[in-house]
Amino acid sequence: MSTLKGILKIREAEAGHGNMISDPVSRRGAMRVMAGLAAGAILAPMVRLEAASSGKAENKIRLTLMAPSASEKYPYQLPPLPYPAESLTAAIDPQTMQIYHGAHHQAYTNKLNAALEKNPQLQNRALTDMLANLESVPEDIRGAVRNHGGGYFNHSLFWPMMSPQGGGIPAGKLDEKINLEFGSFDSFRVKFNQAAGNLFGSGWAWLVLNGEGKLEIITTSNQDTPLATGHKPVLGLDVWEHAYYLRYQNKRNEYIENFWKVVNWKQAESNFEA
Repeated sequence: MSTLKGILKIREAEAGHGNMISDPVSRRGAMRVMAGLAAGAILAPMVRLEAASSGKAENKIRLTLMAPSASEKYPYQLPPLPYPAESLTAAIDPQTMQIYHGAHHQAYTNKLNAALEKNPQLQNRALTDMLANLESVPEDIRGAVRNHGGGYFNHSLFWPMMSPQGGGIPAGKLDEKINLEFGSFDSFRVKFNQAAGNLFGSGWAWLVLNGEGKLEIITTSNQDTPLATGHKPVLGLDVWEHAYYLRYQNKRNEYIENFWKVVNWKQAESNFEA
């Protein structure tokens, strides 16, 4: 129990002080999203890309959460895990999953709701639209949307990317695309592991589609999302310490390696082909 309290104390900044990072994102993100739409780029399963008329000569892009269990707009609700907390023991122990989901993800949910409570002009706006166009969010709330909104979105996207029946290799068009652009699945996996293992501090490793419809491996810091730079997530891995420290301590690479045992390739393929 003392270990648990120590970890929670060490990592309380993850959800409690995320609003310290509030520098604005440039317009490049929105421009890349528009370029991706023109190129027929694909979004993850939780996201639908729509062109919404702005009443002007140009169109604005609206990104809408699609997961039935995740909230699209305020007030946001914690989506339930799609499997029992103890079912991913090949990679994540039950205690970590309970804290990971019930404490950290719940904290992002609560803090995002608190930030939007006094900003009714944002309550009917899709979260993914705000995350893809952070420069359009008022500066006094931008940090909270970026960090707590990003934490809510990233984790809502992450849970379905794992499964007790996961592992193996992808199939279909995603497998073809990985082999085409990385040379082989093994080569892709090595590069993904390197990106996740070498990320300094807290953040995420992602397999994404860029605005040209090509696969890339990228990393994001803290709870930044691929949406902010116009990338569409296909597969992601959380490498914050709260995701692995109780079981692996400082052995992040072991956690990364075990992640492949629970990857839900059906979900990733759906993300890619949606």
